[in-house]
Amino acid sequence: MNNRIVLEPAFKIREMARRALADNWQKMFVGMFIYFFMSAGIMSLLNYFFSSVRRILLPTGVYMSVNVGYASWLYELAVSGALMYGLALFFLSFFRTKKIDCGTIFDGFSVFGKTFTLYLLFSVKIFLWSLLFGIPGIIAAFRYSQAFYLQADHIDWSATQCIEESKRLMVGNKGKLFYLNLTFIGWYFLASMADVIFEIFDFNGLFGILIGLITAIPVVVVDLYRAMSQTVFYELVTENLVVLENNR
Repeated sequence: MNNRIVLEPAFKIREMARRALADNWQKMFVGMFIYFFMSAGIMSLLNYFFSSVRRILLPTGVYMSVNVGYASWLYELAVSGALMYGLALFFLSFFRTKKIDCGTIFDGFSVFGKTFTLYLLFSVKIFLWSLLFGIPGIIAAFRYSQAFYLQADHIDWSATQCIEESKRLMVGNKGKLFYLNLTFIGWYFLASMADVIFEIFDFNGLFGILIGLITAIPVVVVDLYRAMSQTVFYELVTENLVVLENNR
């Protein structure tokens, strides 16, 4: 079965995302920040409390100290699938019904086995492709990018079904999604300025983590905008959303 090629330009997809978020930016930001804190925020705390320092001998004969955070790595492995599923469900539910329930972010934990399996398969495939000089890994990330949206829509599907259907949907669409993401680079550059400025002061410890969370707020806003745009893209590529052109 042939897949749909997304013909809508990136600016049109971003426009549809902004239209969907109109009057709801603040409420949707809460959900996006919860996701950010449950992923990057918790990992920063785990790195602070449980990381250990390892000395690595470089080929030059100089030792380099590296912080190794096994706890944060295990946490990421354990919860990423559930959180990615919850985020996809959160955005799909809002886009389709305009209802906002931040608790949806945690819905993946109720189907933990399925979300964990999908994340494991998703990560392993991208990792293996990345071994071929990096670029194939980036292509693979876009090839399988729709997997968690598909799982949110079809919780009865296996991880392999979600991966294979994403692969089918993204034939001819990987470059389009790549370019859509590329259009947010300028926004991310502006949003990261606060973090760059505060890094000059080199805050450490828990206070440094708190400052990091605060300065990340503009970045999370851009994450919200991009995630909504990616949701629109999913709806287009699956033909759940059809854009009618006005030829008058």
